Amino acid sequence: MTLINTYADRFIPVFIRVATMFVFIPFIGARMTPMFVRIGLVLALTLLLLPVAEVRTDNQVQAVFEAAFVGTALGLCARLILGAIEMAAQWISVEMGMGVAAVFNPQFGEVLGPLSLFYSFFAMGLFFIFDMHHLFIEGVVRSFAITTIQYHGIFDAVMKLNGFLFPLAFKIAAPVFLVQVLVNIGMGFLAKAMPQANIFFVSFPLLIFLGLSSIALSLSLTVYVLAKAFDHVRDAIMAFTR
Repeated sequence: MTLINTYADRFIPVFIRVATMFVFIPFIGARMTPMFVRIGLVLALTLLLLPVAEVRTDNQVQAVFEAAFVGTALGLCARLILGAIEMAAQWISVEMGMGVAAVFNPQFGEVLGPLSLFYSFFAMGLFFIFDMHHLFIEGVVRSFAITTIQYHGIFDAVMKLNGFLFPLAFKIAAPVFLVQVLVNIGMGFLAKAMPQANIFFVSFPLLIFLGLSSIALSLSLTVYVLAKAFDHVRDAIMAFTR
């Protein structure tokens, strides 16, 4: 309480900047994480930053707005990558015929396919393995050293990162797409050669089996693609916090 009273004029902007960023961070900002844990982490980091954070105190309204803008921009960098992974998982589920299956995803708080749940937790694990959470903490610390918020530059950096969303999703789903297309073409020729056979009942389990096999064999490629995507996130964060 003594620390908060000493830096009372800085507490609200610092707390808002950290809180808005943490909302988008995987696992930490997920709905399945207890509220008191999320608030405790935000408050702990805020108290650590209070003595060193440089915040404008002459205009509290502008300081709060800048804190919310910068924190949201930092958090969106993480959410865009997760959105691309979620998109790829949905494509794969539909292509494999598993789009009708659905489970609750606590990360996004909605009902998604089983592959979406797998890819979400897989990406979350890589997020922490590659120390990306440390990068975002470093980013929010570096953001306090910015004397003038460059809104246009930050917006451009986030939009540039948004341009990687569709290509990233396609790279993750491409191996499965390739196998599924080849199988569908083969089944089409088989249906023409044997019209009396019910190809649908044969192709459905085959598509699922080959799809799961393709996912397992392409996991190393997925890790490589996500590592490159995290590098783009690092570049984007460093671009608008320098």
